[in-house]
Amino acid sequence: MGASADLPDLLTRLSHYYTGLARQRGGTLQLELDPALAPDLVGPYAALGDVLCLLLDRAFAVTAHAQVALQVDVVGDVPDGQLVHITVADPGETLDDCPGLDTAARLIASLDGVLHRECAPDRGTRVIIEVTLTLPRHPPRIDIETLRTTLGGTHALREVISALDRSLSRDLSELDVLLAQPGIADLQAWLHRVSGALGMAEATDLARMGLTLERRLAEERDASVDAAIRRFGEDAAHALQVLRKHS
Repeated sequence: MGASADLPDLLTRLSHYYTGLARQRGGTLQLELDPALAPDLVGPYAALGDVLCLLLDRAFAVTAHAQVALQVDVVGDVPDGQLVHITVADPGETLDDCPGLDTAARLIASLDGVLHRECAPDRGTRVIIEVTLTLPRHPPRIDIETLRTTLGGTHALREVISALDRSLSRDLSELDVLLAQPGIADLQAWLHRVSGALGMAEATDLARMGLTLERRLAEERDASVDAAIRRFGEDAAHALQVLRKHS
């Protein structure tokens, strides 16, 4: 089927292929997309395409004249992306042993996702891929001119940048150690300090992301949150490089 650049492209390719297949078998394929789905999400679309082919092949194989639905729903927002459910639904009333489903479950697990299976006489069969897809990363924006004006000139700007350099350099060097430790208190304190420094540097969007991660940690700490904190640290390091150019 070829590589897909994004989720809409993958779904369009799948819909085109399986609509033709459904027509040959006297069935239909209905594609339903959540309007809240971000169009530019980044994800492992080659592997997702393989899994969806397994699920769609199964749906059309087990039910004569199948009326199959491919549904994509946003079920939650994460600091740098969206938690998505991709559902293949058919009217079948049984989930017999199927090697394709086991293979799909293993593939999704390798992507840090989960494959859910539901089957009921009144609802048919639903196989749901639960996976987190990330938003593309953009270079952090720092409003140097606003910072210069706020501080009252170039000399003051250089002094503040020098202080921020010392503070951020020290904190960024500690991140790997903090992520390797259990608990959330030290990480929350780190996020608060770094976000405050970025706010002083007029990197407002990035500072807001850090505070969002701090609140998210209070709710739950898992691998996806740790990964988002690591990406935040990388973006903060890039912001520091931008600041140094004006010191």
